[in-house]
Amino acid sequence: MAYQKDISAVLGLSISTVSKALKGYPDISEETRKKVLRTAEELDYKYREGRRGPRAIQRMSGTIGILAPGSSDLVKSPYYREMLCGMAGEAAECRRDLVIMGEDSAEQEMSWIGRVTARKVDGICLLASREDLYKGRFAELLESGIPLISVENEVTGHTSICRDFRKNAALIMSYLRERGHRIVVFPGDQSIEYKKYASILREEAQKLEMDCLGAELSVMSTENVMDFCEESGATCVIFTSHPEAVLGIRKWEKDGLRIPEDISAVVLQTGQEEPGIEDGRITGVSNAPSELGREAVRRIVHILEHPETDVGERVSLGGRITVGETVNDLRGRMSAGE
Repeated sequence: MAYQKDISAVLGLSISTVSKALKGYPDISEETRKKVLRTAEELDYKYREGRRGPRAIQRMSGTIGILAPGSSDLVKSPYYREMLCGMAGEAAECRRDLVIMGEDSAEQEMSWIGRVTARKVDGICLLASREDLYKGRFAELLESGIPLISVENEVTGHTSICRDFRKNAALIMSYLRERGHRIVVFPGDQSIEYKKYASILREEAQKLEMDCLGAELSVMSTENVMDFCEESGATCVIFTSHPEAVLGIRKWEKDGLRIPEDISAVVLQTGQEEPGIEDGRITGVSNAPSELGREAVRRIVHILEHPETDVGERVSLGGRITVGETVNDLRGRMSAGE
């Protein structure tokens, strides 16, 4: 059975051009398309008609590839371990096998497309950093026509599964407003990422006639936190991650604060619980990594079974509120005019 790279070699065209010609993309001339189709037939490259034109017929192996450049670091992360567990669970339900491919595999000298071809996977879930994607290390693979989706980062022309921070910010602000909170604080540094998150939180707060104050404030300093909240009128601290919230709340309680009577706390991402921490105590938005993993496998399986649905969309997953014990109910105070 021939591959697109064989057609590319015979005609002296790039794999990207061959792939587009086989798929019927409009930016490929009719003359080039006919040459590609004729050569494909001569080389016994099998294809079928899809919505955009011919599509390659894949001999399904029943295996989905998890392409993870830093796989050794990946499995050390609680977040990605949970995501992989979600992928494995969904794959089992879909009766598919998973294979993880990374730079620390035996085929270090092979290209990414070479590894994918050697493992005979039907489709790929790509777990690559934005830096890797921008460096173009996956250009050949992305243009090969092999069914592929990206997890956590957008890839032009391919379906991407991403968390929706704005939806999560809107959820947490709406919950706090319902509980009577009107001024909250989001402490952090002056990094680009923090500024982006702070801006989104501020915008969502304004929609609800609330104030979200940014502050270069160490949550490990109980005195500074309470002084800031007293001066500003803030009644709740928003943490970025679950581990950060756990450390902050532990420190506050050690210093004699009552949570949530003296100060409320929420977390924007509750998917990275530390071992030994009771689940559900801290109120926040749950974007469980397992859900992202499951959605990624569901999508790639659907694309494999229905190739015409692969339109390169961004799938943004909002989380859900996990109600714990760390947010005080201030509605009684407000009705009393406090």
